[in-house]
This record gives sequence, structure tokens and C-alpha cells, in this order.
Amino acid sequence: MSEHNTHDHVGHEETDADIAPLVKFAVFLTVLTLVTAALTAGFYKFLDSREQAQKAPRYPLAQGVERPLPPAPRLQTYPFDDVKGLRREEARLLEHYSWIDKNAGTVRIPVSRAIELLAEKGLPHRAAVPTTSAPAAAPVAPPPPPAAHAPAH
Repeated sequence: MSEHNTHDHVGHEETDADIAPLVKFAVFLTVLTLVTAALTAGFYKFLDSREQAQKAPRYPLAQGVERPLPPAPRLQTYPFDDVKGLRREEARLLEHYSWIDKNAGTVRIPVSRAIELLAEKGLPHRAAVPTTSAPAAAPVAPPPPPAAHAPAH
């Protein structure tokens, strides 16, 4: 019972694909792309000229006058430079000797030196206050727990 599939019309196409529709589509796509690019460039130029017209000075007598700075506090123009400057100032204060008050003899010392001095001398502390032999108060007993209620029968 074996059946064989036989195909009488097995072969290949006798003609090539028609290239005319492919060329027409490629031309259409190119033209559409160029028209879209031209419209986009034109719209950009329109918006740019409109913005330039709005930026034009409205008062010709005010052309030579500089605009005053806004009141403080103003926004930082270069915040990273400000942070670097702050870190340099902190390092100068924390890593070098300087006078705080010459008359009083107060000096600022580097943090590393302050750590060494604390390790040598220890932290300052108060002297212990002697306690008097006063009678201690009797401890107060905690209150009794609430009585448990038995269920009624």
C-alpha cells in the first residue's frame, strides 16, 4: 500500500520577476524622502526666523543698557567648580596649622595631629563626684497582675 506522490509539474519559473514595480517603488520612496526632508528644513527655517523676530529688541533706546543681575541668591553657573573650591578650602583648614586667635593663643591644628594627641592624652573627662552614704530608697514592688476571671456556668 505504498503510494508515491508524483508531481507532474515540478520545475522552475520560466520568466524572471518584473523589475518595473520595484524601480517605481524605489523612485517613489526616494521622492517621498526628499520631499519630507525639504518640508522639515522649510519648517525649521520658518520657526527659526520667527524666533529671531521675537528676540529682536523691542525698545531701540534700551540697546546700550546692560541688564542688571537678579537679586541674590542666584543660581550657580558652574556648581562643580564651586564644590572643588569648597573642598580645597576644607582641605586647607583641616590639613594645615593656622592661628584662630593669636591673643588668646588659640591655634588650629591638622586633623591627623589632633588624632595623635588624643591617642596620647585620651579624651577629657570630669572627675568622679564622691557619693554620700544616703540610705537607698526601698524598691517599689510592681502592681499585682489583674485577676483572671473564671467562666460562668
